[in-house]
Parts: sequence; C-alpha cells; structure tokens
Amino acid sequence: MSIISIDGGTFQREGHIYRDSTGVLVPSITQILRLQGLTDYSMIAPDVLRNAQERGTEVHDLTAAYDTHGEIDESWITDRVRPYYQAYMKFRAENHFVPDPEWIEKGIIATLFGMKVAMTPDRFGKLNGHDCVLELKCVEAEQPSWAFQTAAQELGVYKSTRAGRAIRIAVQLKKSGKYHLCSHKNGAYDVSQFIAATTTVYGRMNAGQDLLAKLAA
Repeated sequence: MSIISIDGGTFQREGHIYRDSTGVLVPSITQILRLQGLTDYSMIAPDVLRNAQERGTEVHDLTAAYDTHGEIDESWITDRVRPYYQAYMKFRAENHFVPDPEWIEKGIIATLFGMKVAMTPDRFGKLNGHDCVLELKCVEAEQPSWAFQTAAQELGVYKSTRAGRAIRIAVQLKKSGKYHLCSHKNGAYDVSQFIAATTTVYGRMNAGQDLLAKLAA
C-alpha cells in the first residue's frame, strides 16, 4: 500500500484516498463531483472505462516526467498513448506553457469556505506569460464539470475564496495527435457550483454516510 505525504495530510494511491493530518478522510474534487452526479460514467462499459483510465494515467505520468526532467526516454511511450503525448507537446510549444516545477501533479488538502477538500492539480504555471491552472483530459467529449474542477483548484493553489486570478483551462489531448483548449471564464458561477456540491457532500458525511463505499460500489 502506497501512502505519501502531501500538504495537509496524506494520499493513498490505491483507491485515491486522501486523509488530513489527523487521519480523517477528506473528499477530493473528483469524488465530490461524482457523488453529486456532476460527473457520471455509468453509461460506459466497465472495460472501456478501465482502459481509458489506464491510458489517462499513462499519459499523465509521461507528461509529468517530461515537465519535471525536461526529457524522457522515448522507449517509455507506447503506441496507444503516443498521439496523446504528441498532442501535449504540441500544446506546450504553441502556447508557450511553462509549468511551475513545484506544481506538477502536486497533491494538497485545502480548506475552502471552512471545508477540507483534497486535490491534485495536473499543472500550475505560465500560459503565454499568464498564471494558469491546467487540467489534462484524454477524452473526446468536453464535460461541464471541468470548470468546477479548475475553479476549486485555483482556490486551493492561491488559498483564496474567489476565482479569477489565473487562466483556467482543460486541455483535451486527442487520439489524432491534436488538442483542444476548453477555457473556463465564469469564476463566480463555477465556484458557487462546486461549493454547493461540497456542502452537500459534507452534510451527507456528517449524517454518517460511508461515501468511500458508495464510490467503490
């Protein structure tokens, strides 16, 4: 079992479990969105979903390795993820994206409006010279919940109660080797939607619901 220390607590890769410094379970952004039905993959066949998740993890690991070290061993890139990796490199070059080395897949537990929320922003850095919170997505269909995700991440990065200080985008990496930028600009709305979802999740937890079991079901 792999448990690592992060800002504010710990992260267990198996099951994606976050706990605060006292060992109490802390819901993550992704878990909150799933529990409130803001993201729903129930219509996707389990084997298809599992393959997509494995591919996404591989792409995230490769791009994080490149952003951390400035290079990777090309033999690490498998055929199934090569176009997604190439799409990310194309995005970086064309948008002059420079990741902050301190914020490459960095896990944190933030307190948002009095509630602890766990998160691991994919990247924080400079996009064409401007602060940017960035999520990488290896799927074809854009999801409205991505905007709520990046809003929460911006609050966590800046330890703020308001979004709007940074550019927020999701970068769709496509199997064609191309990419698409999904910009999130309605900070007040996105924050309000995420906080509403988080408040409800905490209400359910306080009522004694085993949310981890619900996510595993």
